[in-house]
Amino acid sequence: MQPNKTVENALAAVGAILWTGQAFPQIYKSYRMKSTKGISPQMMIIWASSSLFFMTYAVTRRLSIPGIIQVHFSFVVFSTSWIQCLYYSKDFPLKKALIYGSVWTAVCVAFEVGSIFGLWAAQSHGTEIPMSVYGYISSVLTVIGLIPQYYEIYRLKEVLGLSYSFIFTDIVGALFYIISLMFRPKLDISAIVIYVLTASMMVIIIILALILNPRAAKRRRLEGSTSITESTTPPAIKEREASHPTNPIVEEKVRYHSDGSDSESEPESGPSTPTGMDAHHEVPILEYSGLETGHEVLRKGYSVEVAKNV
Repeated sequence: MQPNKTVENALAAVGAILWTGQAFPQIYKSYRMKSTKGISPQMMIIWASSSLFFMTYAVTRRLSIPGIIQVHFSFVVFSTSWIQCLYYSKDFPLKKALIYGSVWTAVCVAFEVGSIFGLWAAQSHGTEIPMSVYGYISSVLTVIGLIPQYYEIYRLKEVLGLSYSFIFTDIVGALFYIISLMFRPKLDISAIVIYVLTASMMVIIIILALILNPRAAKRRRLEGSTSITESTTPPAIKEREASHPTNPIVEEKVRYHSDGSDSESEPESGPSTPTGMDAHHEVPILEYSGLETGHEVLRKGYSVEVAKNV
């Protein structure tokens, strides 16, 4: 394509507007839900670092004004989302989270200002390698930043927390930026790499959401129906099922032996009695012994009486 500064700025302006607007749904969703579950704070801080390197690169490379404004706004957005993660997910007190955010922002501003003057000084001496390094570092950090988010998706088995408006707007804005770079006198490889990577990895998140989220919803429905069934089962039946075997033959055998009506083994106190009483019942045995004792007394008395008569 023929270089055209006007078209480049116009397309970049559309991309900047989209990327600027993408932030509000994500921040608002976290604020409304009072939760950042499913959002990786590591991703947000790494993306803020990526924006830091890229906004330094954009200023020193003198990219389009809308692009420079947008990348600075992205830094603010990602830093704000990181502070929300500290407050909602990491249980930081609000004051502590704001202090962390303020210190982080001050360090980044000092880093950007010092880097811009340093890169311009290197450029004036005829070397642009450090400038290109900043661009590639930004691209690498963009990829690395999504790894913790992918792990969060793997851990939860679904895509949570992220605003779909944020994702779609990010992809469309990246496409406008990519097209705008085609109208530059010289194609900027570092810039196009970061835009392509951002769009591609966001597309992967959408694919994961289409695959995992329906499965997660089905899993929750099954778990809900199981919990309802368990809650409606009477406690007596639960206790019976837990304490008795399910096999009716085994259950009947256990009940049959438990009442002492049939036992092939001899009791500890001796053999079973002729009366069929439990051998552990000592009272009948004592009574029987008492009868025998009385019988002996009667027999001796009878013998004495016979002797007298004789």
